[in-house]
Amino acid sequence: MKLILFLFSLVIFSESKTETKSIPQDSKTTTETKISSEEKTPSETKTIPETKSEYSPKTSSTFMGSSLIHMPSTEAIGKKNLDFRFNHRFNNAKNTLDDFFGFDGGANTQLSLDYGLSDKWSVGIARTSFFKTYELRTKYSLLSENNGSPVSVSLFVVVGQETSKQILKYEPYINPPTTGIPTLDSTIKQYANQYELTTDDKRSFLGSILVSKKIGIFSIQASPMFVHRNFVKNGLGNDRVGLDIGGRIKLTKRIDLTFEAIFLPKRDYVGDNYSYLDREGRFNSKTLTAEEINSQYNKQSDLAFVYTRNVLFDKKVQYYYTPFSIGLDIETGGHVFQLFVTNSRAIAHTQLLRGAEFDYGKKDWTVGFNIHRHFSFQDDDDLK
Repeated sequence: MKLILFLFSLVIFSESKTETKSIPQDSKTTTETKISSEEKTPSETKTIPETKSEYSPKTSSTFMGSSLIHMPSTEAIGKKNLDFRFNHRFNNAKNTLDDFFGFDGGANTQLSLDYGLSDKWSVGIARTSFFKTYELRTKYSLLSENNGSPVSVSLFVVVGQETSKQILKYEPYINPPTTGIPTLDSTIKQYANQYELTTDDKRSFLGSILVSKKIGIFSIQASPMFVHRNFVKNGLGNDRVGLDIGGRIKLTKRIDLTFEAIFLPKRDYVGDNYSYLDREGRFNSKTLTAEEINSQYNKQSDLAFVYTRNVLFDKKVQYYYTPFSIGLDIETGGHVFQLFVTNSRAIAHTQLLRGAEFDYGKKDWTVGFNIHRHFSFQDDDDLK
């Protein structure tokens, strides 16, 4: 938070220093120019079109750009416009200067391109370093506040494909009898105790409805999300629902305070096997299964021991945390910089509902940024 406040004050100071000043003109020259202009016939007078910068912030827009911190916004990219994005999430910054706010650790990065096929419809592609994930995505604008609707509504669909090698280990470990051939024994043991995910296993899908509303300097967006994953760990469901809530407060013409949180009834758990983790207890104990109680602890004198192990020492399976991010959006003419603190390193949209890795309660957090570069390929006919 101190980092965000420092950068905000720095940007405000730089803006105050770069205010344009009017250059005084010689009154005689101005008068002569005016007279000569009046003497010209209407056919000789030409209208010089105003020059516009390649990109300027739309003060009437609900959000500064086509994306919030994690999810896309309802803002359309526009026909024949290209949005290039570079997203970055650093490692845990809990140790602050010891690892330079997480910069010394590994980072999750994404490169993406989104292109407007029309004023309402855009398509995009992205590549994320975590699990070497590729995304194909599309967004279509249904309603817009600029056209008289009380809210802006867009549809967003994503197909995600993880391409990294992923292996799931079985529990408990199986040690098959030897065949006398070491190479064959190793292969049998490997296939008996682990499963390598296929390409189809690592594919997932996301669908979301983006609904936003602008009220003065404040904008809010709610995005119900549905994700289907072809393969999940034991104890999890293939289908997952959640609700993304994001918003912004316009501080200046070019600076917004932004926030975003993703709420879901159940997140992914930390670990490889739910059944194994579900038996974990305090003081390195394991809860007793029904079979163990019936076969080994079936006497009346064992009741106190079973109660202590399964009730008093029992602990819940550890799940990932609710993602929450807050930061600043800064527009610089052609670029939009998003700088924020977050507890989630996920960038790929189909991975957002897994939950956040870091716990703010334990002072775990990380720094992230998104850089947007807007390109326009519109010609004169498109502007008519």
